Amino acid sequence: MLKKHLLLAAGLLLTPHLVAQDVAVSKVAGNTSDDYFMEANTGSMVAYSMGSTSCNVGNVVINWTPSNHQAPVIQTTMFRIKDSRIEQLGYGWLKDSFCAVSENSCGNCIGTPCSNLGIGCADTYGSGLNDGAQGVAKFQVNPTTGTWPAGGWITASGSLPLRGRIQFPTSDAANPGATYIGEVLYISEHDQLAGNARNNASWHEFEFVGGSLSNLDNVGSIHMFDPAIFAWKNEHADVNITEVLNVDEGGTGVHGYVFVGSKATDIGGGMWRYDYAVQNMNSDAGISSLELPAMNSTVSNMYYKDVDHHSGSIWDNTDWNMSSAGNMPVWTCPETFAQNQNASALRWGFMTTFSFETDAPPAASMAAANLGLFKTGGSLAADVIVPDNNACTGGSITSYCSANANSAFASGANFTVTGTPNLLVNDLTLTVTALPPNQIGYWLMAPNEGFFPLFSGSQGNLCLGAGGVRWNESQYVQWSGPFGFAQMSPDLNVGPYGTVFANGDVWNFQFWYRDQNPGSTSNTSQAVKVTFCQ
Repeated sequence: MLKKHLLLAAGLLLTPHLVAQDVAVSKVAGNTSDDYFMEANTGSMVAYSMGSTSCNVGNVVINWTPSNHQAPVIQTTMFRIKDSRIEQLGYGWLKDSFCAVSENSCGNCIGTPCSNLGIGCADTYGSGLNDGAQGVAKFQVNPTTGTWPAGGWITASGSLPLRGRIQFPTSDAANPGATYIGEVLYISEHDQLAGNARNNASWHEFEFVGGSLSNLDNVGSIHMFDPAIFAWKNEHADVNITEVLNVDEGGTGVHGYVFVGSKATDIGGGMWRYDYAVQNMNSDAGISSLELPAMNSTVSNMYYKDVDHHSGSIWDNTDWNMSSAGNMPVWTCPETFAQNQNASALRWGFMTTFSFETDAPPAASMAAANLGLFKTGGSLAADVIVPDNNACTGGSITSYCSANANSAFASGANFTVTGTPNLLVNDLTLTVTALPPNQIGYWLMAPNEGFFPLFSGSQGNLCLGAGGVRWNESQYVQWSGPFGFAQMSPDLNVGPYGTVFANGDVWNFQFWYRDQNPGSTSNTSQAVKVTFCQ
């Protein structure tokens, strides 16, 4: 359960909740040059570092001794929300923390030597200390358990000024109308093994003041205990976020956490864009695929955006394969774990963004997407927003032309059509009620409307025009039975007398039945116009 705290002028009022180690991030950079710092601008690339403050929100001191691999490592990351989608911009190599100071910004600090972070105490690293140029390797850490490598650290390589830092193209910085997010994540072994990893990331919106690439300030207040993907929902209320647990990945009660966001955006011209962001907060298994359900609408313009590893990382940067065979969008890591343990799977502390376009609006309910697990095999399921498989562009069902009274009901026969006009779904059902009991009848249809009152001696009105077709083959003729009811679910692939239904066709339907008034005659129901689509 997430812990709720009040942000007071004097700092965070923290209430211990568990007898366990529990670290949280109470500050993501700040409003001074030491908290956000532009380390480089090469013209094509920019690189940053940023500060952080952590708090001990548990009931036990947190080990902070790097010499025996007990201090946390610190991940700093930046994101951008633009054109209604979220993307990760870049990341820095890890800070290997040391010597926790006993600050009071988290509340009532019970101070300890710097080999521990005391209960209720805070510890701050400025951007200079979190600078990834001196950072250590993410690929050496098991993020689920928080364990470090048995040997020494591998440090960032390559030349300055970009080496190891939060780096991304200059063109992605200071975009008008975009929202920028900084995130800090702490990975601490005893915190992870205590089952408290869920709250180890926090995010804060920041801005490029006046469009300056070197002047960055925070906007608003920090959002504690959630990874940066929640900034997407904070910006766009229609985003759905599903929290996915890789249960007991690191042992009993030690879970891997993956977050899946989804959004549908009306991009005009009858088209919709579906965006998906998958953020792997701390699952060591990694994600190797995203598979969405098959669509009844055509999938186009598939999209994939990840962040390249850098500065000597052993992880591969090959983009994932994309497929829309059978209108089922699938993105797949090009190699399996067996083929290449360093393949370009979605690793911990990273987000990948996926999207496609189609002409179907979002469904009323969500569907399950499958996330393939890279190291272990198997998959996880996440509820996501998907197109409505029962919808198609231009389809409609409209009632017209009133029914006359019949021998059983003064209101006449009532005609309704349920299902959808989507030819691919093929779920249309025609229903007539308030018929005289035990009378024979059949369905009529025509591509045109008409109005012929009391036609051919009938007591009803024929509401169909030229080009009429009778559904009077034996399998379609129906009796109203004792309850005055008739229903048909036609197979739109096989119409009467070889009629073919096609996308954009308009057909008008009506039910013609025997009646008594007072002698033998006939009557008709209301009419319904269906415009078919697919």
